[in-house]
Amino acid sequence: MKKREIKLIAMDMDGTLLTSSKEITEHTIEVLEAAMDRGIQIVPATGRSVNGLPKKLTALKRMRYCILSNGARVYDLHKKKSIYKNQFETDQVLKLLEDVRPYHAFRSIAKDGEVYCYKEELDRLGSFHLGEYSEEMIRASRTPVEDLKDYIIQEGGTSEKMTLFFEDQEERAKARKELTESGLYTVVASLKNNLEISLDSCNKGDALAHLMEHLDLKKENIMACGDAENDYEMIRAAGIGVVMENGTDEMKEIADYITDDHNSDGVAKAIEKLVLN
Repeated sequence: MKKREIKLIAMDMDGTLLTSSKEITEHTIEVLEAAMDRGIQIVPATGRSVNGLPKKLTALKRMRYCILSNGARVYDLHKKKSIYKNQFETDQVLKLLEDVRPYHAFRSIAKDGEVYCYKEELDRLGSFHLGEYSEEMIRASRTPVEDLKDYIIQEGGTSEKMTLFFEDQEERAKARKELTESGLYTVVASLKNNLEISLDSCNKGDALAHLMEHLDLKKENIMACGDAENDYEMIRAAGIGVVMENGTDEMKEIADYITDDHNSDGVAKAIEKLVLN
């Protein structure tokens, strides 16, 4: 592989930087610190909102930028402000709420760095059978409201994305097909039981391109790590695209380098091999 001067490393969270138990290992933290010692920007690039970033990560005071909600927002953690948005306007997210109403799914909307859900659905979250880690993550990161439609109308402004969690895979496939065929949305999945819905022009690669422009960086200065389809455009936008061993076959096909899995410090090993050494 041709050696490149890497100045920014973007990395997905779930299935990439985080283990199956949603942890970041101490070794990975040490490697991220070593990269920052060399002046390299460490950039989380996630489907999560800013309130869903792990505390171990936000404790890295030199980490400044993050790509949130699958590219709907590029955020400056130091200045606490967005430097790029690609988000739903109020009328668009209200239409999306109407479009997903027929499906039996747990619904939430990311807006202004928080994630809102129906209180009634959160109260019966166990009935969706989402699994221990998904349920724990949802309860920790969602703010319940009585009615999402009323809340969106009341607050106005833009919304980053919608996430749906399904119990039934056939219904998930049906929803994915119908929402994609509408031509209005980008529909991706980061977990086996979810769908993440953004504007049709929104993805992590688009957000990364805007961050590169903001920092005056070129493709050859970028390394990106991911595992799932919502990382596809980001991996293609990077000079070095790293895919996890636990990643999908589609992702591995476009990888410049396949690293170890997310439970074995795969991101840290890729940084050590391709950047630090």
